[in-house]
Amino acid sequence: EENFGEIFAVLTRESGKVIADAIAELREAVDFLRYYAHQAVLQEQTGGQKHRGLISCISPWNFPLAIFTGQIAAALAAGNGVLAKPAEATPIIASIAVKYLHKAGVPKASLQLVTGHGRIIGTELVSHSAINGVCFTGSTATAKTIHKSMADNLDPTSPLIAETGGLNAMIVDSTALPEQAVTDIIASAFQSAGQRCSALRVLYLQSDIADTFLEMLEGALAEQSLGNPWSFETNIGPIINHQAQTQINDYIAKAKSEGRLIKQMPSPSSGSFVGPAIISVNGIESLEKEVFGPVLHVATFEAEDLPEIIGDINASGYGLTFGLHTRIDSRVEFITKNLNVGNIY
Repeated sequence: EENFGEIFAVLTRESGKVIADAIAELREAVDFLRYYAHQAVLQEQTGGQKHRGLISCISPWNFPLAIFTGQIAAALAAGNGVLAKPAEATPIIASIAVKYLHKAGVPKASLQLVTGHGRIIGTELVSHSAINGVCFTGSTATAKTIHKSMADNLDPTSPLIAETGGLNAMIVDSTALPEQAVTDIIASAFQSAGQRCSALRVLYLQSDIADTFLEMLEGALAEQSLGNPWSFETNIGPIINHQAQTQINDYIAKAKSEGRLIKQMPSPSSGSFVGPAIISVNGIESLEKEVFGPVLHVATFEAEDLPEIIGDINASGYGLTFGLHTRIDSRVEFITKNLNVGNIY
């Protein structure tokens, strides 16, 4: 917290975070440190758990300080040594975090930074016989590759803690307060340029309110400002790199050619920006994979379709987050009882 200026500058310059996101990221990193420090004290008071040894912590570029710090703090608090590998795109903020952790008293022998390409460095970090566990956040495909490599090379008791992507849905029915729902949708789908594993990807709108609601949603999206993330006026910053920018723009262009593009904001001509887009789909089953950017898919439904929608969400193979806007208590009970996701809002 004392070094917030340096941290904010690097988060903005290296990963394109707007100031509000940089503030939230630092707060989350601090929360992780305090939480795991408290857990370490509790373990010591209750006799503790046996440490495992050396843990490989492989973190993503979209939360290069918070997730990076959280993984390390968890492993250290349980008495382990850590090899910390940040994403290739964000090594600078990782080096700053490790610098301050060492300065705060973490022994250099217990925490070492390992930078490089995942296919080279990462492969070694999940297959070497000296590794006793892996903590990973990233794509589902990479997590499965890590799982197989660990099974082939590591002790069978070595844990894999993995958080991967999501096709996260929200249901907004005809009883919802539109202004409140729109605010949540804009934040969840487009904050951080949609580059969050918990971001809203598929919005289910009850048909009765769909037309007027979409008009309000389009108006709210038009109020968002794209540009230099260092400016306080900016709401949405750039995509992590030009390769990702091209892939997302190609996806949006295909939807437009099919007549499914509802709305897209213009984007700056320079930099790796993608104009936030709203695209119509039949439902979550229409999506083959996660589009990791500012793209919101919208489907309409009738009230009697809810059981089928819940089944489709559960069958998608993802179960990270879900949002619900309704004022019907029985609907809340039905959906929360039958939905298989980690976090329900």
